[in-house]
Amino acid sequence: MTESHPSRFDDRVLSLTGAVNFRDIGGNQTRQLRMVKKGLVFRSDHLSRLTHDDQQTLQRLNFKTVCDLRSIKEQRKAPDLLPENGSIHLRSLPVQSKIFDPATAMELIKAGDDSWLTMDFLIELYQSYLDDFGPVWGEVLQLASSPDNLPLVFHCTGGKDRTGICAALLLKFLGVEEERIFADHDLSNTCNAQRLKPLYAKFANFGIEPEKAALYLQAPLEPLIAMFDHLKKQHGTVTDYLITKAGLDQATLKSLQTILLQ
Repeated sequence: MTESHPSRFDDRVLSLTGAVNFRDIGGNQTRQLRMVKKGLVFRSDHLSRLTHDDQQTLQRLNFKTVCDLRSIKEQRKAPDLLPENGSIHLRSLPVQSKIFDPATAMELIKAGDDSWLTMDFLIELYQSYLDDFGPVWGEVLQLASSPDNLPLVFHCTGGKDRTGICAALLLKFLGVEEERIFADHDLSNTCNAQRLKPLYAKFANFGIEPEKAALYLQAPLEPLIAMFDHLKKQHGTVTDYLITKAGLDQATLKSLQTILLQ
């Protein structure tokens, strides 16, 4: 019988020294009481701090694909550290908004520009990620639809915004309820908590109060909730979006369900 409760959080986090928000999207239950399979698709913060032991862990788990969603500037500043033998294929899929590049966040703060640290701005950013980067989300899901590319991990910098959108779209398509998707999104705050402490201190040095810094450093639910509302109003169902904006076909969508659901 399929379990009727969500998978425990600690069952889904991959313990790595250099990536704190590396976790399995599997273990989430759908409306049809099916489960998203574990061990196939993961989400993470950036992989530029992976240790040799971390790399060996990924090889031991037979990871095939890494999708880097960071902007080109972010990727160049901190390249992913993957096994040198080429066993894991790196796909650069930059989500680089016209209105904001996370690589410049501290530069903006140092220059005294904190105008972007508002909930309204974050909501606008999430909507632009949805409207402008359908082909990127589509490519990640296209890769996830083939066993040859699995296990796969997609990531941005903190593993919460761009990564959160990609995870939300996939889980929504697989039939996971929005409440569960929001709970999964919120787990980034637990995973990232210790690593964010020095970043809060940096923001404070430039006069940014913790409450304001948290809008950017943490993973608030409001932008994701607003994004789903925007999706429904502008694009219809998530399946409609994946076909019309992400460029996926029915065969690929069927493969995703066959491979990722049990």
